[in-house]
Amino acid sequence: MTLLVFGVVNTDRHPWSSPVTAATLAAAAVLLAAFVHVERTTTREPLLRWGLPANRSVAGANAFNLLVGAAMAAPFYFASLYLQRVLGTGPALTGVQFLPLALAVVAGSVLAVRLGYRCAPRTLMAAGAALTAAGFAWFGLISPDGAYATDVLGPSLAVGTGFGLCLGPMVSTATAGVAPHESGTASGLLNSSRQIGASLGLAVLGTAAQARTGGAASAEALNAGYALGLGLGAVLLGAAVLVALTVLPRTGAPPAAGADREEGVRGHG
Repeated sequence: MTLLVFGVVNTDRHPWSSPVTAATLAAAAVLLAAFVHVERTTTREPLLRWGLPANRSVAGANAFNLLVGAAMAAPFYFASLYLQRVLGTGPALTGVQFLPLALAVVAGSVLAVRLGYRCAPRTLMAAGAALTAAGFAWFGLISPDGAYATDVLGPSLAVGTGFGLCLGPMVSTATAGVAPHESGTASGLLNSSRQIGASLGLAVLGTAAQARTGGAASAEALNAGYALGLGLGAVLLGAAVLVALTVLPRTGAPPAAGADREEGVRGHG
């Protein structure tokens, strides 16, 4: 993964067609293939049993998590640079201005719990990713003469709420139908997919933004690069919505706790 990220972020110095980039990416592919081969043929217990990703819930949740993780690295990076380098906001105030996004994540998570008794997890994941994608598309409209309230605060609330709406259902889906002794492995796989997505996403989106900005340092050029990176995040989240709707199995909403207790009382009666 290190070689893969390194190869992507260095395309500003070595183009995609250069021997250096080709060799770096090829080495990353060879090492990844070697890891898969060793894990599949080892006589010891592998890090990941390869039958686990065959579970549609596990595979779909991790693919969804990879895409969401790749996108969610963007707002903290590009929006903070936009606030400081384009709007001229100080570092301390920039940090404070991200608090609404964090609070919106909490609000979205609470909302997911309330809706979880009425909606299937895949529905909440698709809706949350769609709302987050809308926030990213709104972020992509930033302008050099913009303002915090219109260009950052509004999109932050949409992104945070949508992301929070995804979190709980995504975790429950990633461990659905998994044997109890493999639940820890499934949780670790979900954490790894998020970290890999964040690493690759920031590398790819940052490279695209740098290519759009070029060598210029004007507010207009920087704004164009940041807007592109944020807009591409919306594309990644759109792909996450498709994964939720097409890969994840159809399941009903879980029974409410009150219904479970009532059913238990009837059984004893």
